[in-house]
Amino acid sequence: MGHASHSDLLLEYVTSTYWRTIDVLYARDLPDREPRCVVCGHDAPRDAFARHVSECQFGGGHLERYACPVCDTVFGPLKMLDLTPAQLGLEYRALYSHYDETNSTEFETRAFRACSPQAGGLYLNWGCGVWAETIEQLRGEGYEVWGYEPIAPSDNPHIVTREDQISAKFDGIFSNNVIEHFADPVAEFERMRRHLKPGGVMVHASACYELLYEDTRFHLAFYLGRSAEKLAERSGFEVIGRERDGEYIHAVFRAV
Repeated sequence: MGHASHSDLLLEYVTSTYWRTIDVLYARDLPDREPRCVVCGHDAPRDAFARHVSECQFGGGHLERYACPVCDTVFGPLKMLDLTPAQLGLEYRALYSHYDETNSTEFETRAFRACSPQAGGLYLNWGCGVWAETIEQLRGEGYEVWGYEPIAPSDNPHIVTREDQISAKFDGIFSNNVIEHFADPVAEFERMRRHLKPGGVMVHASACYELLYEDTRFHLAFYLGRSAEKLAERSGFEVIGRERDGEYIHAVFRAV
């Protein structure tokens, strides 16, 4: 049996100890909090929300999420939503220092094809990561596909790591297992819209259109029920299609 490296063991210890301390502190304050839905903005006393509770598989301790009665989004935990963008980015960098995502080429490619891509079109894989061959495969088929990955470092010449490096307007944007990580989904959709041509489309695939994979603190929003339509309405899109095949689920958004 292999042994964890000293650095991995130290990170595991620090992570679990830190989040245990945070949980003790939050337990004192949560009864007085008024959670605010990350999609529609509905806020109310904590006891007005149905709560979903789990434990983080990555040492992040107790996870408490809230089901919005207005738009059906399940959001939280508050201890993650309270982080600054820099702190949240550091959480991901610490995770990816010892953890690799599974190869998602199949699902990313499926999301891309749901954009109804055209020859000569320009497409962006948002939050593409570094664990798939999607961009190389699609470019090999003749499509002009680029990637944007702000967290995991990459030396791929077709992937940019800063949003200010995105200078083109795209016919389509696609992602797989990305939108559940948005602390502010409306702002993120508005960001993506700025990089689309008029009438451009986005296809976002995620198992988190259902209440799946709750056991990670990194999943901040589950887009149940009416939430995708509400998110689209608040960010300048409309939902024009959906597909589900087992745990592969996507929604198609068109800029309006």
